[in-house]
Amino acid sequence: MHDEYRLNRTHCLKDREPFSGWRSFFLDKNQRCRTNFCRTKFGPKVATTHPVPGETVRRETVMETVSRRIEGLIRGGELRVGSRLPSETKLATMLGVSRSSLREALKGLMFLGLIKARPGYGTYIQSSLGRAVGKHFQWMLLLQEVKYLELYELRKILEPNVAALAARRATKQDIARMEAAIRGMKTSFDRPEQYMAYEMSLHEELAQASKNVAVEAMLRMMYGALAEGRRRTLYLIENFGSNFRRHERIFRLVSRRDATGARKAVLEDLEYAEALLRQDLEIRDNLRTKLHKPELKSPVERKKPARAAKP
Repeated sequence: MHDEYRLNRTHCLKDREPFSGWRSFFLDKNQRCRTNFCRTKFGPKVATTHPVPGETVRRETVMETVSRRIEGLIRGGELRVGSRLPSETKLATMLGVSRSSLREALKGLMFLGLIKARPGYGTYIQSSLGRAVGKHFQWMLLLQEVKYLELYELRKILEPNVAALAARRATKQDIARMEAAIRGMKTSFDRPEQYMAYEMSLHEELAQASKNVAVEAMLRMMYGALAEGRRRTLYLIENFGSNFRRHERIFRLVSRRDATGARKAVLEDLEYAEALLRQDLEIRDNLRTKLHKPELKSPVERKKPARAAKP
């Protein structure tokens, strides 16, 4: 079963000088290829998906191939998060692709946020993908693959429990950062954009205080995607003082270690925010309907006098 993964020593490791220094890099203790690099050039071609009768098997793009093989290096421990990629020539040889194909693939991976270039220093594997994934979330909203109301439904599932965790786990430093966000909100009633920034900061600090990295990463990328939708509803907030008091209450409950109260207070705030979003969506739908509705002709236009016959 593993024969197709074996490197041909005559081809790869003995006769080809570029590979001679990579024996231990490519092969495990059983002389099997760790990362399947030999498939493309030296081993039999392997379909990327299981063939289904009547369907055409989709071949991997170069970017998918390069991404998969770099992933193999990371899994095998040869590359680590934040580490620098080898030079273009060496990496192309390692991955079994041409330099031009590698160059195009790396551009795609850079656009996706999986790698980053530092001018004068080289190309590195991203140490964090939160911002990149947040951008993808924004595009999903833009293309309507995900709807704003669906994200608010997800928030209502996650955030009340996050607040409860924060009430149990928040440190003094977490409480201090939350208090700073609350002070910022209080002084920004006349600056809606600044008020929103402090409000989102409070929610982010609650996520961080939960001490659950997975939850924190999920909420941070969701907040980034929701920023535009939140900005759209600012004009609907009639009383910033009332809005502020709801958030101040959340902070007080968390700082008093009242997990049940914090959970309930966050849910109430999210229901208020969701109501604003529904109101904004309704207003926009009505405007869109009016703009695309064909105008009825006036009675005068409908009853134009017939043209007089030419003599």
